[in-house]
Amino acid sequence: MTHYTENILEAPLDETVCWCSSVSKRLIMAAIQDGARTMDDIRRMTGACTQGRCKELSPRSRCCSKEIKMLLDAENL
Repeated sequence: MTHYTENILEAPLDETVCWCSSVSKRLIMAAIQDGARTMDDIRRMTGACTQGRCKELSPRSRCCSKEIKMLLDAENL
């Protein structure tokens, strides 16, 4: 079984967030630091959440958008 951290806010930067596009937490955080504020920004800047296969590929068995939104919310306070 593939390792993952249930709470993405506690995950290491090298952990995969978007499994279908192979996007790490590090890339998402870099996009946020570069000005990403919405899911559309993240999609455009990283390619995350664009293939629609995370539910089948992710060990979380769901779309990565929940984790990405948590990262955005935490950084956009």
